[in-house]
Order: sequence, then structure tokens, then C-alpha cells
Amino acid sequence: MEPRLLVMSNRAPIRLVKEGGRERIEPTVGGVGTTFLRLLERHGGLWIAWSGGQHRPGSILMPPAAPRFAMLLTRLSERDVSGYYYGVCNRALWPLMHFMVSKCVFDTTHWESYCRVNRMFAATAEAESSRFDVVWIQDFHLALVPGFLREKHSALPIGLFWHVPWPPEQVFRIFPWRRELLLGMLGSDLIGFHTPPYVNHFLDCCERILGYEVDRETGTVYHDSRTTKVGAFPLGIPADYFVEQSTTASVRGRARRIRKMLRTPIVILSVDRLDYTKGILERLLAFERFLELNPRYRRQVTLVLIAVPSRTKVAEYATLKQQLDEIVGRLVGRFSSDGWVPIRYLYTQFRAEELIAYYQVSDIALVTPLRDGMNLIAKEYIASQVSDSAVLILSEFAGAAAELTEALQVNPYDTDEMAAKIKQAIEMPVDEKQKRFHRMRSQVETNNLDVWSDNFLGTLLKRRPLVTQTTVSASA
Repeated sequence: MEPRLLVMSNRAPIRLVKEGGRERIEPTVGGVGTTFLRLLERHGGLWIAWSGGQHRPGSILMPPAAPRFAMLLTRLSERDVSGYYYGVCNRALWPLMHFMVSKCVFDTTHWESYCRVNRMFAATAEAESSRFDVVWIQDFHLALVPGFLREKHSALPIGLFWHVPWPPEQVFRIFPWRRELLLGMLGSDLIGFHTPPYVNHFLDCCERILGYEVDRETGTVYHDSRTTKVGAFPLGIPADYFVEQSTTASVRGRARRIRKMLRTPIVILSVDRLDYTKGILERLLAFERFLELNPRYRRQVTLVLIAVPSRTKVAEYATLKQQLDEIVGRLVGRFSSDGWVPIRYLYTQFRAEELIAYYQVSDIALVTPLRDGMNLIAKEYIASQVSDSAVLILSEFAGAAAELTEALQVNPYDTDEMAAKIKQAIEMPVDEKQKRFHRMRSQVETNNLDVWSDNFLGTLLKRRPLVTQTTVSASA
């Protein structure tokens, strides 16, 4: 019997849109949501996720027009949303995983909510799964689910993919529930990260915090009469989807209208969720520095800044929004002249075809997170271009930098270097642009969504519960 894929994630990758008194469901844009929607549309299966409070709990067939899989939405209480999501996920694990320990907040009641929600997800998966299923759990929100689910299903193939970075052991060690988190993750048969350094950091934690035996050559952790395989699986995108959309009449027409509206020969694009890890403020300061040092490019260059609202109930994000507004206002007031405005600031969520049109319009993309597990915006930008003459400026601290070596890589903390890279991108000869971009496009199309998912699932299905001869005891 062909195994059924059961995907689990914190948030459902859909939103409820109300128009004219009617409701319709549409996918959210970008990142992991888009990637897994395409995966399940191709292969079928079941997706279990939190409703986000916007959707009614229950089962939804997706996509609505031509169903290929089911999405099971679960309900969380306001207390658990506060403790699990806004507490542990957003104020503890998120900054910790991005090496930003000064922003971490650890609270025991939040951790209790996190454990409770993870048990609820595990119970839902247990009720829905059969011995023929393959469970693929997504990210740090559900790190304890593998352990809870393993208690009930000793032979069920369980995979966990970690979409954010994993910090060095010395950084992770400050997490008060470090042992519990690691043990929960090790309920998996396979744990995937984006890059080898993150794999090594995780293995260090298993060895030095749990005291488990680790085989670094094979990426194996020996524990409790079982083993867990750990490996690097750089996340791909559905490149063919972006290529196909980029050639549609609606996208091409929208791109022409955007270009006409901007009225400058050079367009730079910045697209991100509004998050302090994305380096948006640092990016704006670098653009300001570029305009200071290169006055001849004023009225020649426009930066399109798209900031997607994110975690608006978290205080740090409200502060970030205020800081962003202030810097944008300062730059517009300082440099605008003769009808030219240096920045077009869009604080909103876009549909896929709208975002692809902005990808096509831009000559340069600024993708400069302070730290990122992978960064799919960089790959989507490349796949959406209809020519090979665009330039990608990419943070060396994004996981994608290991693959996209032909990008202009930059330290996002270095304002002058970023300003210099913007100038270099503008003045780069066309043949060099094309050579660099062609290689990046080839990489994105080669390591696409199908290759990535086949590699992970193929490795997972080769795993079987393995009883070891001796059990290595954990140390404090």
C-alpha cells in the first residue's frame, strides 16, 4: 500500500478572505506555506495545523476548486495561544534559534502551554494516522510532537524538518528546557536542517547536553535503544510554478504597470515579513548610505520595500514597525525631489501573482537577513525572472548563501559594504550579470521542491526503528 503523507505545522498556509458578504479561501504568499501546498497538491495526503483563530476548526478540502488533499484545522484556547505561540515560540525559541539571546523571554507557564499544545497535536496525529502513513513535522513549534507520538507508535516513520537555524551548543544551552526539547525531537527517525553547520550544532547539543553517543560521519544519534539520523537537506521551491506564473499575461501586464508607476530606470526590491531577524532596518540604513555616497544615482533608483505584517501582538514587532516607519519617513523627507521618491513602502500581504510581478520588475533584490535558516524569497526571485540580467544581493548569514554562491554576498551588519554592493550591482557589466544569474537559476531549478522532498522522504522511508546493543545513559 502506498504510504500517505501526513504533514503537521503550526499555522495553516491559507487565509480567509471576505468579499461582498462571501468567504473564500486562498493560500498565503511565500515561504514554507507555498512550498508545502504545492507538495500536497502533487502527492495528496493530510495537513494538520492550527486554525490561527481565523478559520473554523474541522476538515477542508484543498485546493477548493480541485481537491487533492485534506487540511485538518485544530483549535487552541486563548491561554494556549498566549503561552505556546506568543510565549515559547515567538519570545523564546525564535530569538534563541537566530542567536539573539538578548530578546529571549523564558516563562514556566509558557512552557507548560507549549507542552500541552504539542501533546494535543500528537494526539490528533495519532487519531488520524495509520501504520501505512509517513508523518512529516514542520519546525520548532512542534518540537515535542515526535517524542509524544513515538510513545504510541513505535514503528511509524516520523520526520522533523527544522526550518530555522540551529545555534551553537553554548547558545542553545541557556534554554531552560533544553533536555526536554532535544529528547522530544529525538522521537523522530530523521531530523533535517538546511545546512551542515546547523547539523553539527545539533549533534554537539546531543553529545554535550544529553551525553548521547554521536556518529558525525553518518549523522547518527544513538539513544534509548534507538537511533535518529540527522542531515542537511537544503529546502527547494516549486521552481516550475514560479516560471509558469512569470509568463502569464496577467503577471506580465501587472509588471508593466508597476514599472510605469515607479518611473525610474533602476528598481531595487526588498521583500520580507516584518521581523527583527530580517535586517530590514539595517538594509534601509545601507540604502541611505548609498544615496549619500552616490548622489548621481538619486532620481535614478527606487527601492520598493514590501513588509508583510507579522506577529503584530508581540511588543518587539510593534516597536520594529514604528522604527521602520520613522526611517522610511526620514529617507523620503531627506532625498525626495522633483517628484522622485526614493522608497515605495508597502506594508501589506500580496497574492502570489502580485509578488511575482514585483520580482520581475526589479533589477536588484536586497535579501539581507541578519540570520536565516534558508530564505526562500531569494530562490523565488531567481525563478520568477524572465531574463538573466537581474542581480541578487544576499546575506552571508542566510542558509541560501551556501547554494547561491554567485550572488553578491554581504555582511548585513556592515552598512558601508552593503552600500558598496548596491553600487556594484548597478554598475555590473551585463555579461557578468547574465553569467552569475544563469548559474543561480540552474541551482534553483535543479534543487527544486520535488528533489528536496524526495531526498528527505526517501531517506526517512529507509529508516526503521533500530535497536542498539547498548543504551548510552544521559548525563546532566
